[in-house]
Amino acid sequence: MMSLLQRYPTAALAALTLAVTLLGSSVFAGDNRSAPPPPTEWIATLDREHPLVGKVYATRSRAFVPVQDLARSMALARFILLGEVHDNPDHHQWQAWGIRAISKLRGARIVEGAAQLDLVAMEMIRADQQAALDKFYGRNVPVPRPMEPEALGRLLEWDKSGWPDYAMYSPIVAQALYEQILIVPASPSLELGRKVSKDWDNTLSKDDLARLKLDQDFTPDLQNALIEEIRDSHCGLIPERAFFPMSRVQRFRDATMADALLSAGPYKGAILIAGNGHVRRDRGVPYFLAARGIPSESIISVAHIEVRTGEEYPPPYVPAAPDGSPAVDFVVFTPRADRPDPCEKMRSEMDKRAPASPSATPSPDVAQPPPRDP
Repeated sequence: MMSLLQRYPTAALAALTLAVTLLGSSVFAGDNRSAPPPPTEWIATLDREHPLVGKVYATRSRAFVPVQDLARSMALARFILLGEVHDNPDHHQWQAWGIRAISKLRGARIVEGAAQLDLVAMEMIRADQQAALDKFYGRNVPVPRPMEPEALGRLLEWDKSGWPDYAMYSPIVAQALYEQILIVPASPSLELGRKVSKDWDNTLSKDDLARLKLDQDFTPDLQNALIEEIRDSHCGLIPERAFFPMSRVQRFRDATMADALLSAGPYKGAILIAGNGHVRRDRGVPYFLAARGIPSESIISVAHIEVRTGEEYPPPYVPAAPDGSPAVDFVVFTPRADRPDPCEKMRSEMDKRAPASPSATPSPDVAQPPPRDP
Protein backbone atom coordinates (compact mmCIF):
# COMPACT_ATOMS: atom_id res chain seq x y z
CA MET A 1 0.00 0.00 0.00
CA MET A 2 1.47 3.31 -1.08
CA SER A 3 1.65 6.13 1.40
CA LEU A 4 -0.33 9.31 0.93
CA LEU A 5 2.80 11.10 -0.26
CA GLN A 6 3.61 8.38 -2.80
CA ARG A 7 0.10 8.17 -4.16
CA TYR A 8 -0.61 11.90 -4.16
CA PRO A 9 2.69 13.75 -4.32
CA THR A 10 1.03 17.15 -4.68
CA ALA A 11 -0.84 16.58 -1.42
CA ALA A 12 2.26 17.17 0.72
CA LEU A 13 2.25 20.95 0.53
CA ALA A 14 -1.50 21.08 1.06
CA ALA A 15 -1.20 18.94 4.17
CA LEU A 16 1.51 21.21 5.50
CA THR A 17 -0.77 24.20 4.95
CA LEU A 18 -3.44 22.60 7.13
CA ALA A 19 -0.86 21.62 9.75
CA VAL A 20 0.39 25.18 10.06
CA THR A 21 -3.18 26.37 10.48
CA LEU A 22 -3.74 23.97 13.37
CA LEU A 23 -0.43 24.47 15.15
CA GLY A 24 -1.83 27.17 17.36
CA SER A 25 -4.95 25.21 18.26
CA SER A 26 -5.62 22.96 21.21
CA VAL A 27 -4.52 19.89 19.25
CA PHE A 28 -1.23 19.90 21.13
CA ALA A 29 -2.55 21.04 24.49
CA GLY A 30 -1.82 19.02 27.61
CA ASP A 31 0.33 15.98 28.25
CA ASN A 32 1.44 14.44 24.97
CA ARG A 33 1.00 11.00 26.49
CA SER A 34 -2.66 11.58 27.35
CA ALA A 35 -5.67 11.44 25.08
CA PRO A 36 -6.91 14.85 23.95
CA PRO A 37 -10.05 16.13 25.69
CA PRO A 38 -13.16 14.60 24.11
CA PRO A 39 -15.83 16.78 22.46
CA THR A 40 -18.46 17.59 25.07
CA GLU A 41 -19.81 20.85 23.67
CA TRP A 42 -22.91 19.02 22.51
CA ILE A 43 -24.64 19.92 19.26
CA ALA A 44 -27.61 17.55 19.46
CA THR A 45 -30.29 19.16 21.58
CA LEU A 46 -32.32 16.42 23.30
CA ASP A 47 -31.51 14.84 26.68
CA ARG A 48 -28.25 16.72 27.18
CA GLU A 49 -28.69 16.40 30.94
CA HIS A 50 -29.18 12.63 30.83
CA PRO A 51 -26.79 11.00 33.36
CA LEU A 52 -25.23 8.74 30.71
CA VAL A 53 -24.32 11.53 28.30
CA GLY A 54 -20.58 11.79 27.75
CA LYS A 55 -19.79 8.49 29.45
CA VAL A 56 -17.82 5.63 27.90
CA TYR A 57 -18.98 2.09 28.68
CA ALA A 58 -16.73 -0.96 28.20
CA THR A 59 -19.07 -3.79 27.30
CA ARG A 60 -16.87 -6.72 28.31
CA SER A 61 -16.19 -5.47 31.83
CA ARG A 62 -19.65 -3.88 32.06
CA ALA A 63 -18.16 -0.77 33.56
CA PHE A 64 -17.71 2.90 32.76
CA VAL A 65 -14.12 3.67 31.86
CA PRO A 66 -12.07 6.86 31.48
CA VAL A 67 -11.84 8.22 27.98
CA GLN A 68 -8.10 7.51 28.17
CA ASP A 69 -8.89 3.77 28.23
CA LEU A 70 -10.96 4.07 25.08
CA ALA A 71 -8.24 6.08 23.34
CA ARG A 72 -5.52 3.62 24.29
CA SER A 73 -7.57 0.61 23.18
CA MET A 74 -8.17 2.24 19.81
CA ALA A 75 -4.53 3.23 19.44
CA LEU A 76 -3.40 -0.35 20.06
CA ALA A 77 -5.77 -1.88 17.48
CA ARG A 78 -5.06 -2.44 13.81
CA PHE A 79 -8.63 -1.84 12.66
CA ILE A 80 -10.79 0.70 14.48
CA LEU A 81 -14.49 0.75 13.60
CA LEU A 82 -16.31 3.92 14.64
CA GLY A 83 -20.08 3.65 14.46
CA GLU A 84 -22.66 6.40 14.28
CA VAL A 85 -26.26 7.40 13.97
CA HIS A 86 -25.91 9.17 10.66
CA ASP A 87 -27.72 12.41 11.44
CA ASN A 88 -26.28 12.99 14.92
CA PRO A 89 -23.54 15.63 14.61
CA ASP A 90 -22.02 14.72 17.99
CA HIS A 91 -21.19 11.25 16.69
CA HIS A 92 -19.09 12.75 13.92
CA GLN A 93 -17.33 15.00 16.40
CA TRP A 94 -16.41 11.91 18.45
CA GLN A 95 -15.27 10.04 15.34
CA ALA A 96 -12.98 12.93 14.46
CA TRP A 97 -11.74 12.89 18.06
CA GLY A 98 -11.04 9.16 17.66
CA ILE A 99 -8.78 9.83 14.68
CA ARG A 100 -7.03 12.58 16.62
CA ALA A 101 -6.62 10.50 19.80
CA ILE A 102 -5.21 7.48 17.97
CA SER A 103 -2.70 9.60 16.09
CA LYS A 104 -1.68 11.50 19.24
CA LEU A 105 -1.06 8.40 21.35
CA ARG A 106 0.81 6.66 18.58
CA GLY A 107 2.87 9.78 18.03
CA ALA A 108 3.79 9.76 21.72
CA ARG A 109 5.16 6.23 21.18
CA ILE A 110 3.28 4.75 24.11
CA VAL A 111 1.67 2.08 21.95
CA GLU A 112 4.75 0.49 20.41
CA GLY A 113 3.98 -2.26 17.94
CA ALA A 114 0.66 -0.87 16.67
CA ALA A 115 0.16 -1.13 12.93
CA GLN A 116 0.78 2.03 10.93
CA LEU A 117 -2.54 3.79 10.33
CA ASP A 118 -2.88 4.49 6.63
CA LEU A 119 -6.57 4.78 5.75
CA VAL A 120 -9.89 6.23 6.83
CA ALA A 121 -12.59 4.34 4.93
CA MET A 122 -15.99 6.04 4.86
CA GLU A 123 -19.29 4.28 4.23
CA MET A 124 -20.59 7.51 2.71
CA ILE A 125 -18.12 7.37 -0.21
CA ARG A 126 -18.58 4.85 -3.03
CA ALA A 127 -15.99 3.17 -5.20
CA ASP A 128 -17.29 4.99 -8.29
CA GLN A 129 -16.38 8.30 -6.63
CA GLN A 130 -12.66 7.54 -6.67
CA ALA A 131 -12.08 10.02 -9.49
CA ALA A 132 -13.50 12.80 -7.31
CA LEU A 133 -11.16 11.74 -4.50
CA ASP A 134 -8.19 11.78 -6.88
CA LYS A 135 -9.08 15.29 -7.94
CA PHE A 136 -9.45 16.38 -4.32
CA TYR A 137 -6.00 15.06 -3.43
CA GLY A 138 -4.47 16.63 -6.53
CA ARG A 139 -3.33 13.43 -8.17
CA ASN A 140 -1.57 14.17 -11.46
CA VAL A 141 -2.11 17.89 -10.90
CA PRO A 142 1.08 19.86 -11.68
CA VAL A 143 0.32 22.76 -9.30
CA PRO A 144 -0.38 21.94 -5.64
CA ARG A 145 -3.38 23.53 -4.02
CA PRO A 146 -4.70 23.54 -0.46
CA MET A 147 -7.00 20.68 0.44
CA GLU A 148 -9.99 22.10 2.26
CA PRO A 149 -12.58 19.76 3.78
CA GLU A 150 -15.43 21.65 2.11
CA ALA A 151 -13.89 20.97 -1.29
CA LEU A 152 -14.34 17.24 -0.87
CA GLY A 153 -18.06 17.66 -0.29
CA ARG A 154 -18.37 19.67 -3.48
CA LEU A 155 -16.36 17.22 -5.57
CA LEU A 156 -18.37 14.26 -4.26
CA GLU A 157 -21.65 16.16 -4.90
CA TRP A 158 -22.56 15.27 -1.34
CA ASP A 159 -25.73 17.35 -1.43
CA LYS A 160 -27.17 14.89 -3.98
CA SER A 161 -26.10 11.75 -2.13
CA GLY A 162 -28.95 11.33 0.33
CA TRP A 163 -26.60 11.48 3.32
CA PRO A 164 -27.03 14.10 6.07
CA ASP A 165 -25.49 17.54 5.64
CA TYR A 166 -21.79 17.37 4.74
CA ALA A 167 -21.04 19.92 7.47
CA MET A 168 -21.58 17.09 9.97
CA TYR A 169 -18.87 14.98 8.35
CA SER A 170 -16.44 17.81 7.69
CA PRO A 171 -14.65 17.41 11.06
CA ILE A 172 -13.76 13.81 10.16
CA VAL A 173 -12.33 14.89 6.83
CA ALA A 174 -10.43 17.78 8.42
CA GLN A 175 -8.85 15.52 11.04
CA ALA A 176 -7.86 12.89 8.48
CA LEU A 177 -6.23 15.61 6.39
CA TYR A 178 -4.36 16.98 9.37
CA GLU A 179 -3.06 13.54 10.31
CA GLN A 180 -2.20 12.86 6.64
CA ILE A 181 -4.33 9.71 6.59
CA LEU A 182 -5.78 8.83 3.22
CA ILE A 183 -9.59 8.86 2.86
CA VAL A 184 -10.91 5.98 0.74
CA PRO A 185 -14.34 4.69 -0.30
CA ALA A 186 -15.85 1.97 1.86
CA SER A 187 -18.99 1.32 -0.16
CA PRO A 188 -19.38 -0.42 -3.52
CA SER A 189 -20.15 1.53 -6.66
CA LEU A 190 -23.73 2.59 -7.25
CA GLU A 191 -24.02 0.35 -10.32
CA LEU A 192 -22.59 -2.74 -8.64
CA GLY A 193 -24.71 -2.22 -5.56
CA ARG A 194 -27.87 -2.08 -7.64
CA LYS A 195 -26.91 -5.16 -9.62
CA VAL A 196 -26.22 -7.13 -6.46
CA SER A 197 -29.55 -6.07 -4.97
CA LYS A 198 -31.41 -7.32 -8.06
CA ASP A 199 -29.37 -10.32 -9.22
CA TRP A 200 -26.86 -11.60 -6.66
CA ASP A 201 -26.31 -14.96 -8.41
CA ASN A 202 -25.29 -13.48 -11.75
CA THR A 203 -23.43 -10.41 -10.50
CA LEU A 204 -20.78 -11.83 -8.16
CA SER A 205 -18.44 -14.51 -9.48
CA LYS A 206 -17.41 -17.53 -7.43
CA ASP A 207 -13.99 -15.93 -7.01
CA ASP A 208 -15.55 -12.70 -5.73
CA LEU A 209 -17.77 -14.59 -3.31
CA ALA A 210 -14.84 -16.62 -2.00
CA ARG A 211 -12.51 -13.62 -1.64
CA LEU A 212 -15.10 -11.55 0.20
CA LYS A 213 -16.13 -14.59 2.30
CA LEU A 214 -19.67 -14.40 1.01
CA ASP A 215 -19.66 -17.99 -0.23
CA GLN A 216 -21.08 -19.23 3.07
CA ASP A 217 -24.40 -18.17 4.53
CA PHE A 218 -24.87 -16.87 8.04
CA THR A 219 -25.93 -19.31 10.70
CA PRO A 220 -29.74 -19.37 11.16
CA ASP A 221 -29.43 -17.31 14.36
CA LEU A 222 -27.41 -14.58 12.66
CA GLN A 223 -29.62 -14.58 9.57
CA ASN A 224 -32.80 -14.30 11.63
CA ALA A 225 -31.30 -11.49 13.71
CA LEU A 226 -30.29 -9.59 10.58
CA ILE A 227 -33.74 -9.97 9.05
CA GLU A 228 -35.31 -8.73 12.28
CA GLU A 229 -33.01 -5.71 12.16
CA ILE A 230 -34.04 -5.01 8.56
CA ARG A 231 -37.72 -5.28 9.50
CA ASP A 232 -37.33 -2.90 12.43
CA SER A 233 -35.11 -0.37 10.63
CA HIS A 234 -37.65 -0.15 7.82
CA CYS A 235 -40.54 0.28 10.25
CA GLY A 236 -42.30 -2.91 9.13
CA LEU A 237 -43.20 -1.21 5.84
CA ILE A 238 -41.51 -3.57 3.39
CA PRO A 239 -42.93 -6.95 2.34
CA GLU A 240 -41.43 -10.09 3.85
CA ARG A 241 -40.30 -11.33 0.43
CA ALA A 242 -37.80 -8.47 0.34
CA PHE A 243 -36.04 -9.48 3.56
CA PHE A 244 -33.75 -12.17 2.16
CA PRO A 245 -32.41 -10.13 -0.81
CA MET A 246 -31.95 -7.13 1.46
CA SER A 247 -30.03 -9.26 3.95
CA ARG A 248 -27.72 -10.31 1.11
CA VAL A 249 -27.14 -6.67 0.22
CA GLN A 250 -26.30 -5.86 3.84
CA ARG A 251 -23.78 -8.71 3.94
CA PHE A 252 -22.28 -7.57 0.63
CA ARG A 253 -21.85 -4.04 1.93
CA ASP A 254 -20.21 -5.23 5.14
CA ALA A 255 -17.87 -7.53 3.20
CA THR A 256 -16.99 -4.63 0.88
CA MET A 257 -16.19 -2.38 3.84
CA ALA A 258 -13.94 -5.08 5.29
CA ASP A 259 -12.22 -5.27 1.92
CA ALA A 260 -11.65 -1.50 1.95
CA LEU A 261 -9.96 -1.73 5.35
CA LEU A 262 -7.76 -4.62 4.22
CA SER A 263 -6.65 -2.61 1.19
CA ALA A 264 -4.30 -0.83 3.60
CA GLY A 265 -1.99 -3.81 3.18
CA PRO A 266 -0.94 -6.82 5.26
CA TYR A 267 0.91 -4.83 7.93
CA LYS A 268 -1.07 -1.59 7.98
CA GLY A 269 -4.15 -0.40 9.85
CA ALA A 270 -7.28 1.58 9.03
CA ILE A 271 -10.33 3.30 10.52
CA LEU A 272 -13.91 2.73 9.37
CA ILE A 273 -16.58 5.43 9.58
CA ALA A 274 -19.97 3.75 9.26
CA GLY A 275 -23.38 3.23 10.81
CA ASN A 276 -23.59 1.39 14.11
CA GLY A 277 -25.09 -1.64 12.39
CA HIS A 278 -21.96 -2.10 10.29
CA VAL A 279 -19.51 -2.11 13.20
CA ARG A 280 -21.17 -5.03 15.01
CA ARG A 281 -18.79 -7.87 15.78
CA ASP A 282 -21.36 -10.63 15.38
CA ARG A 283 -22.45 -10.00 11.78
CA GLY A 284 -21.02 -6.68 10.59
CA VAL A 285 -17.65 -5.70 9.19
CA PRO A 286 -15.69 -7.39 12.03
CA TYR A 287 -17.32 -10.70 11.07
CA PHE A 288 -15.82 -10.45 7.59
CA LEU A 289 -12.46 -9.27 8.89
CA ALA A 290 -12.34 -12.32 11.15
CA ALA A 291 -13.35 -14.58 8.25
CA ARG A 292 -10.31 -13.26 6.40
CA GLY A 293 -7.92 -14.09 9.20
CA ILE A 294 -7.82 -10.91 11.29
CA PRO A 295 -7.51 -11.77 15.00
CA SER A 296 -10.23 -10.46 17.29
CA GLU A 297 -7.73 -8.51 19.38
CA SER A 298 -6.70 -6.52 16.29
CA ILE A 299 -10.21 -5.05 15.97
CA ILE A 300 -11.92 -2.45 18.14
CA SER A 301 -15.60 -1.64 17.60
CA VAL A 302 -17.06 1.56 19.06
CA ALA A 303 -20.77 2.37 18.89
CA HIS A 304 -21.87 5.97 19.40
CA ILE A 305 -25.37 5.70 20.80
CA GLU A 306 -28.05 8.23 21.66
CA VAL A 307 -29.50 8.14 25.16
CA ARG A 308 -33.18 7.50 25.74
CA THR A 309 -35.37 9.41 28.14
CA GLY A 310 -35.77 7.57 31.42
CA GLU A 311 -33.34 4.75 30.55
CA GLU A 312 -30.24 5.18 32.73
CA TYR A 313 -28.89 1.61 32.92
CA PRO A 314 -26.22 0.95 30.24
CA PRO A 315 -26.72 -2.75 29.29
CA PRO A 316 -30.00 -2.30 27.36
CA TYR A 317 -28.18 0.09 25.01
CA VAL A 318 -25.47 -2.42 24.11
CA PRO A 319 -26.01 -4.22 20.77
CA ALA A 320 -26.07 -7.94 21.50
CA ALA A 321 -25.28 -11.02 19.44
CA PRO A 322 -27.84 -13.85 19.32
CA ASP A 323 -26.00 -15.59 22.17
CA GLY A 324 -26.31 -12.48 24.33
CA SER A 325 -22.65 -11.43 24.14
CA PRO A 326 -21.92 -7.75 23.41
CA ALA A 327 -21.58 -6.99 19.71
CA VAL A 328 -19.36 -3.94 20.23
CA ASP A 329 -16.42 -3.23 22.55
CA PHE A 330 -17.31 0.28 23.70
CA VAL A 331 -20.40 2.45 23.80
CA VAL A 332 -20.11 6.25 23.85
CA PHE A 333 -23.33 7.92 25.01
CA THR A 334 -24.46 11.20 23.46
CA PRO A 335 -27.57 13.40 23.42
CA ARG A 336 -30.30 12.65 20.88
CA ALA A 337 -30.69 14.56 17.67
CA ASP A 338 -34.04 16.28 17.16
CA ARG A 339 -35.52 14.64 14.06
CA PRO A 340 -38.92 13.90 12.55
CA ASP A 341 -40.35 10.45 13.15
CA PRO A 342 -38.31 8.28 10.71
CA CYS A 343 -41.17 5.85 10.16
CA GLU A 344 -43.56 8.63 9.18
CA LYS A 345 -40.94 9.97 6.80
CA MET A 346 -40.38 6.54 5.26
CA ARG A 347 -44.11 5.93 4.93
CA SER A 348 -44.52 9.21 3.09
CA GLU A 349 -41.61 8.47 0.74
CA MET A 350 -42.91 4.99 -0.03
CA ASP A 351 -46.35 6.38 -0.81
CA LYS A 352 -44.77 8.73 -3.34
CA ARG A 353 -42.95 5.92 -5.16
CA ALA A 354 -45.52 3.16 -4.71
CA PRO A 355 -44.96 0.36 -7.26
CA ALA A 356 -47.32 0.20 -10.21
CA SER A 357 -48.15 -3.42 -9.42
CA PRO A 358 -49.15 -4.58 -5.94
CA SER A 359 -47.02 -7.68 -6.48
CA ALA A 360 -43.84 -5.73 -7.10
CA THR A 361 -41.04 -6.10 -4.59
CA PRO A 362 -39.06 -3.00 -3.64
CA SER A 363 -35.43 -3.17 -4.63
CA PRO A 364 -33.05 -1.91 -1.94
CA ASP A 365 -30.75 0.85 -3.12
CA VAL A 366 -27.48 0.09 -1.36
CA ALA A 367 -26.04 3.49 -2.23
CA GLN A 368 -28.42 5.22 0.15
CA PRO A 369 -28.39 5.18 3.94
CA PRO A 370 -31.26 3.32 5.62
CA PRO A 371 -34.19 5.34 6.98
CA ARG A 372 -33.01 4.47 10.49
CA ASP A 373 -29.53 3.50 11.52
CA PRO A 374 -29.72 -0.14 12.63
